[in-house]
Amino acid sequence: MDITVRFFASLRADVGTNSTTLHIPAGADLTALVEQVVTQYPQLAGHQAMWHFAVNHVHAEPDTVLHAGDRVAIFPYVAGG
Repeated sequence: MDITVRFFASLRADVGTNSTTLHIPAGADLTALVEQVVTQYPQLAGHQAMWHFAVNHVHAEPDTVLHAGDRVAIFPYVAGG
């Protein structure tokens, strides 16, 4: 199934694009998608624990099961004051 992945903030700069479409197996969850993202963009490896996810504009956890056509947004956590 095809999933649209959007990158925000520093992730967008790191991968050089604001979005991509990835094909993942039916029934896959966000964790599986993240593994594929890191395979495609190895420069992101090691930073996944600092990411926040939304699926179709709703906060999502790594065990969220994805469905064909979902739109996943990946944000780095931001700290500041």
